[in-house]
Amino acid sequence: MKRIRGVVLGHSDGYGFLRPEIGKEDFYLPPTEMLKVMHGDHVIARVHPGREKQRIETVILEVVERAQKELVGRLVFENGVHLVIPEEKRIIHDIVVSKNNLQAAKVGQVVVVSLSDQPTKVTPPIGKIIEVIGDSDQPGIETDIALRKYKIPHDFSEEILQKKDSYIAAQNSEERSKNRIDLTEISFFTVDGSDAKDFDDAIYVEDDKKGGWRVLVAIADVSSFVSTGDLIDQEASLRGTSVYFPRSVIPMLPEFLSNNLCSLVPNVNRLVLICDMLVNSEGEISAYQFYEATIQSRARFTYEDFWEIIKNEDTDKFKNSQSYSLILSMFSANNLFKALHKYRKKRGGLDFDTVETSIQLNKDGRIQKIIPVRRTNAHKIIEECMIAANTCAAHFICENKKNALFRIHEEPDEEKLENLKLYLKTQGISFEVNGNLSSKEFSSLLDQIKARSDSEVLQNLVLRTMKQACYSPRNEGHFALALDKYTHFTSPIRRYPDLLVHRVIKEILYNKSVSAQGNYKIQDESTNEWEALGEQASYAERRAEEATRDVIALLKCQYMQERIGEQMRGVITNVVPFGLFVTLDNLYVEGLIHISELGQEFFQYIPNSHELRGERTGKRFKLYDRVLIQLMRVDIPNRKIQFALLHPREHGVRKSAILKKKK
Repeated sequence: MKRIRGVVLGHSDGYGFLRPEIGKEDFYLPPTEMLKVMHGDHVIARVHPGREKQRIETVILEVVERAQKELVGRLVFENGVHLVIPEEKRIIHDIVVSKNNLQAAKVGQVVVVSLSDQPTKVTPPIGKIIEVIGDSDQPGIETDIALRKYKIPHDFSEEILQKKDSYIAAQNSEERSKNRIDLTEISFFTVDGSDAKDFDDAIYVEDDKKGGWRVLVAIADVSSFVSTGDLIDQEASLRGTSVYFPRSVIPMLPEFLSNNLCSLVPNVNRLVLICDMLVNSEGEISAYQFYEATIQSRARFTYEDFWEIIKNEDTDKFKNSQSYSLILSMFSANNLFKALHKYRKKRGGLDFDTVETSIQLNKDGRIQKIIPVRRTNAHKIIEECMIAANTCAAHFICENKKNALFRIHEEPDEEKLENLKLYLKTQGISFEVNGNLSSKEFSSLLDQIKARSDSEVLQNLVLRTMKQACYSPRNEGHFALALDKYTHFTSPIRRYPDLLVHRVIKEILYNKSVSAQGNYKIQDESTNEWEALGEQASYAERRAEEATRDVIALLKCQYMQERIGEQMRGVITNVVPFGLFVTLDNLYVEGLIHISELGQEFFQYIPNSHELRGERTGKRFKLYDRVLIQLMRVDIPNRKIQFALLHPREHGVRKSAILKKKK
């Protein structure tokens, strides 16, 4: 018998797990114990062997800290009682709200409820409504829900907003421009998505006489505006990252900084931190330096515009253009990319070529269409330049033996790796690892599968074996990029770790902990402080990703709700013990065919071959199988889409669907 401190991880089915503060093994919490707590609570529990062999029983002894003080959910009226059903499905408790605490909220509306009484084993949680968000189907409510569900800070205080005038007045002060190199005559340019407003980076590339390139990566000098520990810095640290929803952006910095003073908009002088690199013809960085500068971007391109100019590799037609130097820089950047990418492949860096999707909304905020977006060389040019600058930043910090946050990516788990090997073997693909695992083996594997018709599915399978990258003060290298030193330096407008790295670089450049403005000093040089900063930044990143996925899932559910009963074709993209996940052709929406819809027999899950196999008939459903389905149900609260399999012999619509339509 032992006592363990840890955090409660809830499950929508009523049970949960205790994740200990020390140790990797999670302990099962039965539904009876979950009645006492909510997802995220910090507790002390007793763990001991149960009556049954090899069974461990976990009993919660004390709740150290409650995680849920405010919740977002939908107001319902059941059995004479008002309840708020939480949006977070890992919370199994409905919150009781008395008639006096409704705050004019109407049944069916989405609200925020403050908990006055936490749950016990015999009593439900009790709360009062403190905010009415609106009707569940109103445009934009999906974002409002996500912000509160994931507790993302989204409103700047009045005190911060009032700083706007003083920041604008001080932007061109002599102190800010002191010791800066004037690069305003250089033809820098930015390349971003069509909807971008915060331009972190600009580049300039020129050929050198040795067959290589000089590369200038200019990054918005946010640290010259945001001082350590001031109100904006505290808020940025709390937010950790900007969050990009389909309809809106929740910026890390107030917009007068992110979209204005710091943003590298064209034809305006801007303060930057430069990574100045020499790259040889083989794509290796032979020298680099960092310094503060002032630049003026010559042009802002979308990826599509940039690609249209450079894809034909013909500079002659631009010779008489006033922007010829800019055009030459763009073409040089394309040639540089080829060398950098070649070197990336040589060292074993991974290069996934998966198709992403872009959501286009109509005026009502609903999905109009979902379109595939495949990365062109335009995306890869900018990516390689940023990777190069990030690598230099990491080397610079390590050479000067400074603490900072590194971007680390560990190698895959052995179990996931073994499962991948076994499946690839069933597909006739050899994937052998000789000695210690390196990214070169994965790179070679990706080269093997790119020419296959099922490459998209296989690449996603490889991606699932990978661990998630994170921030850490320990430089442990980046597996996917095959780099022994790596950090994030190029996006300080939207990522807090990048801002911290800028401050560290300036500490090194000026050989002092703090400038006259107090801009360079890091909170604490101790490892513990950096550890906490890394954990906070990694958490903020995961939170943003989860919130974005949640919003997109809700929008897709709304999109599909009008198509219930329709027949569609798709491909099996994941096989699990309880069914098949199918991604629809042209719509790029994923839904589940539950195992009960596969026929009147028992289907066995075969993990090595990622398939479900019928015990009686031997019927197999496996990855990349094409299927004809019917959309049966859309569960918006749980963000689930359910399909039914249409067998060829049925010749059309299932009887169940016909009956539903008649009703």
